[in-house]
Amino acid sequence: MKRAMRVAGLAVAVGLLAACSQPLPVPQPDALPAAMPPALSVDQAEDVLGEVREALAAADAAMDASLLAPRVSGPAAAIRGAEYTMAAAGDANAITVLPTDAQTLALPATPEWPRTMMVVTQAPEDLQAPLLFTLVQDTPRSPYHLWSWARLFPGAQTPALAQPEIGSALVPPDSTALAATPTDVLAQYIDVLTNRDTSPYAAVFTEDPLRTAIWATKDAFVGVVGANGTLAETYQVTDDGVLAIATADGGAIVVGTVQTTTSITLADSTLKIGDQTAALLGTDTVASSLSITWLSVVAFAVPPAGSDAQIQVLGAEHSRISVTGQ
Repeated sequence: MKRAMRVAGLAVAVGLLAACSQPLPVPQPDALPAAMPPALSVDQAEDVLGEVREALAAADAAMDASLLAPRVSGPAAAIRGAEYTMAAAGDANAITVLPTDAQTLALPATPEWPRTMMVVTQAPEDLQAPLLFTLVQDTPRSPYHLWSWARLFPGAQTPALAQPEIGSALVPPDSTALAATPTDVLAQYIDVLTNRDTSPYAAVFTEDPLRTAIWATKDAFVGVVGANGTLAETYQVTDDGVLAIATADGGAIVVGTVQTTTSITLADSTLKIGDQTAALLGTDTVASSLSITWLSVVAFAVPPAGSDAQIQVLGAEHSRISVTGQ
């Protein structure tokens, strides 16, 4: 009897082992996407633009730069604040029209922060060129804010971008995947501003209205000051840094800021200054010195590494932001 029970028990154990030998089900996770999806949907991007629009409308109505935060910051806030000062002094055209209806969206495809979104707007009602907006989200809990705008130059061709549903990769400032790193693009452009046609980088960039306007303004001041004083002008990258997103051809749109400082010293002479400069200074005449600080937001289309194409200057916004003198 005991032997029979042992045999029966052995048979059960063998049966259990046989059952356990069947392969266990393996969970099948969802397939990973081939590329990082955009951090924003189109609807979310439109909501962001609507919130920026509301902040601008409130600040513009009161001409109060403090109302711009937290939806407008950086170069955009600096330029807007100067526009309010000039408008308060009577310049009816000082405040730039900023349409927030999107024509093209470049949405960030990254799991990290800060995140950058770029927008080509619809053309303003005043028939001016469309604008290129750069918006930034610094941290997961902070809102996107308008960091800069640049007016696209006539005839400028914005490179093809990835569809919003795919998203655009962010390009770091030191990326060597481009014909020049984003940081170097700004440095080389400043060299062109400083040295004009003698710059070794003069042929690197396409011709553009910004440098023409900066040089023309400087030459005009030199002509006015003449032998009655001296003029010096310097150009430098600001502390705001540089932002870039990838384009479909392997290149990037790069946006950065340049600060121009025009310093005039007078000797036994007075200088009558223009309306916008006078508005920021509070007087239209100086007798000994004048210093004007300008802020330029500049957008570039940079080709990929190995290309012999020029860097295209897509657009810019150039504005006085402060004036001192006596």
